[in-house]
Amino acid sequence: KKFKKPKRKVKKKNNDIGNQINVKRRQELSKRDSLEGKKPKKLPNQIPLVIKSNLVFAAALTPNIAVELPIKKKFSVELSSTYNAWDMKGNVKWKNLVLMSEFRYWPKKNMQGRFYGLNVNWAKYNIGGIPMPYFAEADYYRYDGWTMGAGVSAGYMWYLSKHWSFEANVGLGVNYTSYDKYLQPVCGAYWGPFKNILIMPTKI
Repeated sequence: KKFKKPKRKVKKKNNDIGNQINVKRRQELSKRDSLEGKKPKKLPNQIPLVIKSNLVFAAALTPNIAVELPIKKKFSVELSSTYNAWDMKGNVKWKNLVLMSEFRYWPKKNMQGRFYGLNVNWAKYNIGGIPMPYFAEADYYRYDGWTMGAGVSAGYMWYLSKHWSFEANVGLGVNYTSYDKYLQPVCGAYWGPFKNILIMPTKI
């Protein structure tokens, strides 16, 4: 009689354990790969930089620019500047260089809704030949001087789209100014030095 070799019994238990380990390992690798390939979500307050322009100054033919940087969740800092260096006909002057910094608090969320600010400003000006607030005789005289001061402001920001917004802002403060006064015509006579303290708008 021919004798058949006995078949080796396979330990199913060990195979089952090995399969479970392989499946678990593949799941871990798949989860790790999906996490590495997934882009992190942007936080609502994660606005790196805001570039702005003031429409009121632009309407007055004064180039201007402002940059605002969010800080944490409810604060931001704005730096702004205007510059006008052109002479007009008839020795009419509207020259100015304005530098301003403002610290803002946003009650709701950074860069959304209403805000309150504290600002400081410095300006150099040479104006004359046109009526001006605080310089009632500016159409007859020319004022060449500088000013500096501080104030408070309040405003509101509306989002028009994902990348565009509109902001309304008004402020009031106290400024010290020192200037030389001349008659408005070309080479007008020197009228003397003057100093003054003004309560005036600091944001518009």
